[in-house]
Amino acid sequence: MGWAPPLEWSVEPPGLVSTFRPGPDHAGRPGFLHGGLAATLLDETMAALSWAIDRQHSVTATLSIRYRHPVPVDAGPLRMEAWFDDGRTRRVRKVHGRLLLADGTPAVEATGLFVRVAAAAGDE
Repeated sequence: MGWAPPLEWSVEPPGLVSTFRPGPDHAGRPGFLHGGLAATLLDETMAALSWAIDRQHSVTATLSIRYRHPVPVDAGPLRMEAWFDDGRTRRVRKVHGRLLLADGTPAVEATGLFVRVAAAAGDE
């Protein structure tokens, strides 16, 4: 597919953190982030966690999203956090994630199972 939202990444507690600055073109309902984009931001961050921590590629097997608060597109940068359920390295891992508003309020929460896969030719 080759498409991914422009995220800035850092390895820091609780595991992997990404940030994204939404704009009006990211709205579903005027003024609020499209729910599908919120899910994509979390999915991208949660899948990237295994690469950031273990240098292993992973793909999404399941993803469950809970929308707790609407996400304004004009309230500043969003912070996505992802962390493993436990410290064991396995082929399938449970990952938790959340999207935080600029003031730190958790707006969207996610859990998913991510499966470790071999890198494609040319990927590192």
